[in-house]
Amino acid sequence: MEAISLDQSATVDELVEACIQAFDETGTLKDPSLVRMFLMMHPWYLPSTDMAKKLLSQEESCTAELRTRICHLVKYWISEFPAEFNLNPELAEQIKDLKDLLTTEGNERQSQLIDIDSVPSYKWKRQVTQRQPSMSKKRKMSLLFDHLDPSELATHLTYLEYKSFCKILFQDYHSFVMHGCTVDNPILERFITLFNSVSQWIQLMVLSKPTAPQRAAVISHFIRVAQKLLQLQNFNTLMAVVGGLSNSSISRLKDTQSHISNETNKVFNSLIELVTSCGNYSQYRRRFSDCTGFRFPILGVHLKDLIAVHVALSDWSDPGKSRVNLAKSQQLYVILQELALIQTTPPSIDANTDLLNLLTVSSLIYVPVFSLVWQNSGSAPAPAPKPSMIDEWAMSVKPKADPAVINKHIEKMVDSVFKNFDTDGDGHISREEFEIIRNNFPYLSKFGELDKNQLHSNSHV
Repeated sequence: MEAISLDQSATVDELVEACIQAFDETGTLKDPSLVRMFLMMHPWYLPSTDMAKKLLSQEESCTAELRTRICHLVKYWISEFPAEFNLNPELAEQIKDLKDLLTTEGNERQSQLIDIDSVPSYKWKRQVTQRQPSMSKKRKMSLLFDHLDPSELATHLTYLEYKSFCKILFQDYHSFVMHGCTVDNPILERFITLFNSVSQWIQLMVLSKPTAPQRAAVISHFIRVAQKLLQLQNFNTLMAVVGGLSNSSISRLKDTQSHISNETNKVFNSLIELVTSCGNYSQYRRRFSDCTGFRFPILGVHLKDLIAVHVALSDWSDPGKSRVNLAKSQQLYVILQELALIQTTPPSIDANTDLLNLLTVSSLIYVPVFSLVWQNSGSAPAPAPKPSMIDEWAMSVKPKADPAVINKHIEKMVDSVFKNFDTDGDGHISREEFEIIRNNFPYLSKFGELDKNQLHSNSHV
């Protein structure tokens, strides 16, 4: 058959045939661009189980040469997209049936090309909670945010957000584009919620301070955190931090702003310019394209790109919806392929479990209290936030706390607190120790309101 051009159109059957013919009998792939693009993008047009049925139907009555090519295609499909087979039991069963059929028919050589049993588990990608990092050696680190080095805070925020990002699969992006929101999309919703929570947590860390100089010190601290995030090439968390500091609840505090140095303000303004939406995020796009090694994109920008392509171009190039619009598929593929590659290039981070537990809880528990702070503070109501720095993609998700998830994180956080602050190992922390850690949690009840015996046990906390 004639070669298929990626700027034209083709039927699904023609694309399947082209992928089969892209392999020779030795398994050499002649045209990886088309094959990889179609294997990633085909769920946009038909379920993977239907794709497998098309391959199985061809195998039933074909030459030995064609059967070998089909097996090489299946082998490549499994090796490049293993999560799809682990998380789709029906698809995995179809491929097992194909392997068994080949063995039964005496085609042992072709059967051995298909190894579905060695696919690792990807169920962690569907779990909303975070896995703890495995560390060979425990590092002692301050758990007090006021004392924490900006580099350490930036590093651990990067770890948390990147781990959440790595759980996002093709199906999550596809669902978001088709629905325009995160309905029935808990993994992407969790990622966006974490982004929003970081921004709101920063706002509360600033607003909880009673004096203008103290608030200015916190703002300056987080601007230094933002600088470190830029050095780490973590643009997503950088956007969250800049968005939090740019919120009107902080920017309107003129007395506080007067205590921030001109040099610090200059740095902050340059960061704002970097992530501004002007020119369709042109400054960010240029900076991001120049990055090598680990880099973490502003996911909202790329989600908007996916939606823009989807709205502008039709999935099909004919009224009968029989010919795939390959120009659209290719444009979507370029965006999704870049996001997938970023998931395979992790940052070199030595994360501290205790600090991760504390950061997770301290950001998540601010979600339900954020609006209550304004109601109970006696201050003028906060103006409705405008989606300028934190874009519409994030604002569409209202952060919400899942009690079960929060409880798990709180239990881990409390264990970390006692491990670091219960120095005598008696299972209690004193008033002084509690007041130290309480500084990480503005608006938490005072010690005396919780315990009349002047001591806290693990279960009490």
